Amino acid sequence: MAPPIRVRRPTCEQERVRPRARPTRASCEGTSPRGPPQRAPRVCEEESSCAKSGRRHALSLCVFSSFSPQFLWGVRSERTLAAPVGSLRAPTARERAAIKDGLSQVSKGKAPVLLRLVFHDAGTFDRETGRGGPNGSVRFELDRPESRGLKRGLKVVGDVKESIAAKGKVDLSYADLIVVLGAWAVEVCGGPRMDVLIGRIDASEPDAENMIPDENLPAQGIKESFARMGLDTLDLVALSGSHALGGKGYGDPLTFDNVYYKTLLEKPWLSQDSMKQMIGIPSDRVLPDDLECRPIIEKYASSQAAFFADFASSYAKITTLGYSS
Repeated sequence: MAPPIRVRRPTCEQERVRPRARPTRASCEGTSPRGPPQRAPRVCEEESSCAKSGRRHALSLCVFSSFSPQFLWGVRSERTLAAPVGSLRAPTARERAAIKDGLSQVSKGKAPVLLRLVFHDAGTFDRETGRGGPNGSVRFELDRPESRGLKRGLKVVGDVKESIAAKGKVDLSYADLIVVLGAWAVEVCGGPRMDVLIGRIDASEPDAENMIPDENLPAQGIKESFARMGLDTLDLVALSGSHALGGKGYGDPLTFDNVYYKTLLEKPWLSQDSMKQMIGIPSDRVLPDDLECRPIIEKYASSQAAFFADFASSYAKITTLGYSS
């Protein structure tokens, strides 16, 4: 009796898959010069063979690498993103000790302005050019309208810098210390503890003007400003929680909690009470009516733990813009 005939399925090398074509500007706008859409590429069914040859992973890269970061962000641009300007690292034990000693001299009352200083320094970043970001350039931007009141915070940064250099023989950049003091401000007011990387390079001149989102922008305009930095809507809503500090009407001005989000849902500025009408700023008031922002606001209003976790993640993102770690 003749042996049975075995039918072998094609391996990945036999079943070659042609990468999907890169989307064109026309296809992004709704018209395709290539006719009907192509069928999605088949994935080899012989998984063990794929794993040995590495073709399964290569296939995934072929499919997803056809979409540029600009496409994913909805930006119709062929410009490539700027490369990181440097890498960051964890502080050494000696640096941590010097930082701890320097922070012990700062009063809790300075927390609101120190946290605000972080966002005004980092908020100038442009992900396409790689310019701006957490580079200490805010030192040269104090005469700008959006920088009003930041001089007090910068003096604290300078004092801490001098102290740790004299006592601990540690020289940290202004950019690093702004981020460190911002994280300290959150923690000392009851917020999450956040580890901070160091190694940022100080700028020697101011960043471009009109990069900080205007507080009178509509929600869509604010989201576009964050997208320019490489941040998304969740980052926007999470980082806006920093407005809990500083006496804008969101509970105790020196307590970092989720009262900010509960207040946004209540919309006290619509009240007949003239005092309640003063709560918040325009950029806060537009968020609850935005379809993307509202579910996140509701999530944080019901869970302070969720807010703390996302804030820590978004803080790490905005304070490392332009750097690799």
